[in-house]
Amino acid sequence: MLRKWLTIALIGLSIQVFAQEDSIEESLQLEASSSNYIRDDLFVFLHTGAGRNYRILGSVAAGTPITVLDRNNETEFTQIKDNEGRTGWVETRFISNEMSYAEKIPLLTQRLADSEASVQGLQSENERLKQQLNATRQELKQLQDETGDQTTQITRLTNKLEQQSKDEMIKWFTWGGIVAGGGVLLGVILTFLPKKRRRNDEWM
Repeated sequence: MLRKWLTIALIGLSIQVFAQEDSIEESLQLEASSSNYIRDDLFVFLHTGAGRNYRILGSVAAGTPITVLDRNNETEFTQIKDNEGRTGWVETRFISNEMSYAEKIPLLTQRLADSEASVQGLQSENERLKQQLNATRQELKQLQDETGDQTTQITRLTNKLEQQSKDEMIKWFTWGGIVAGGGVLLGVILTFLPKKRRRNDEWM
């Protein structure tokens, strides 16, 4: 029985020694600030003084944000102020400067929600841009079709104008030929008429 109690005592002392070594390393990083928390995997007792023999004021739940006020390196206790405004002492090894999961989870959840909202906003904007692009493409195709129709109409009118110009030129050539022929014919007639009259005059 005595051997059993000695074994338990030795194990307890070993755990306490390792815990004190860890607490010494962590205590060097603790400063008077509010960026400290009670570790997430436990709850600790809040004492009125820097030691276990002092009266217990209550317990501080895991993940509770605290403000470090003072530190006693001899007893490895740290004076804190919890989120309820209570001031007391807890073992330094139970304090961490990493944000607790109790506070991380809401922040991460909010970030995730913000990211999802941002993604939805980007998707909506992308969809709007796609619709705008499709509308622009349809408008461009309509303008291209209208331009093609106008080009066809211009070509048709140009050909018609050229044909009219040719017809008009032929007409003028025809009329010019007629006028020229008539003039020549009239000149011939006028040339012969006076000669006949002169002969008649001489005979008379």
